[in-house]
Amino acid sequence: MKKILHLLSFLFVLVVVSCRTNDPAQIFGWDDPEDISGPRMLKKVIVNNQTEEEYFPNSGNLFKVERKIYNSSSIQESQTIYLSYLGTKLSQVEVNGNIPGNTSSAGRAVLTPNYDVAGKMVSLMNDYFEGTVHKKHSITIYNYNAAGKMVNAYQKTATVNPSTPNVYVYPNITNDFITYDGSNVVKVESSKQVVNLQTGLIQSEVKTTFDYSGYDWRINPYTTIQDNYLTIMASVFPDMYANLSENNAGKLKLKVGTAAATETVYNYKFDTHNYPTTNGYRAFKYQPAP
Repeated sequence: MKKILHLLSFLFVLVVVSCRTNDPAQIFGWDDPEDISGPRMLKKVIVNNQTEEEYFPNSGNLFKVERKIYNSSSIQESQTIYLSYLGTKLSQVEVNGNIPGNTSSAGRAVLTPNYDVAGKMVSLMNDYFEGTVHKKHSITIYNYNAAGKMVNAYQKTATVNPSTPNVYVYPNITNDFITYDGSNVVKVESSKQVVNLQTGLIQSEVKTTFDYSGYDWRINPYTTIQDNYLTIMASVFPDMYANLSENNAGKLKLKVGTAAATETVYNYKFDTHNYPTTNGYRAFKYQPAP
């Protein structure tokens, strides 16, 4: 009888050890603090215990986003973003706060998309204000490949002359080219040019290149956010084009101007539904879809 009990005890320990060894959390790095089993939306993006992005839904749509960039514990950049809809279609995005390319911390950019008859976003107007003063006017034209993916955003920007507020001369050009591998963005080339209005020649140019590689097969957290919103915001923050990818990049190589390229390697953990909870730098929190 003792031999049988010893044998059963041994088998029990073997089973427990075997289960621990095959624990998916240990093998795949799964981490499931919220366990949202149904449709979801990104809620927060957290860096060093500080919330950099927060998404607020209302009445079935995303209606507000808070964005902050920190330098240690101090806020370096802050925006509050409001979204408006015409039916189910995104009709306007208003960005309040620090707008890249401007010095004021209290700016306001009103971004208005235009759609073709098929519902595809073909252009975007961006009007920038400081207080009630209209400072800049931009228009972005979008081009798509045969598969319907946006591959180029051509933006021209004019400084508004108060004496001729409806006449725009565009000396500043931003040209973004997006390259895909399947459903993922593998390169974004963003070129900012200043054109001499007298000669028509490019006076200065700065190129920024984002190279993404090592994509996994799991779900990009930004696929839970409306893609037109992501494209609109990428006209202000070109690194956001990568959020149009279906999966998660393992590495980013970034080159700005003539400076040496820098590389970032991501180390993901996922929940049991294959959504990332962290990429090693940012933590992702979710909420049930509205």
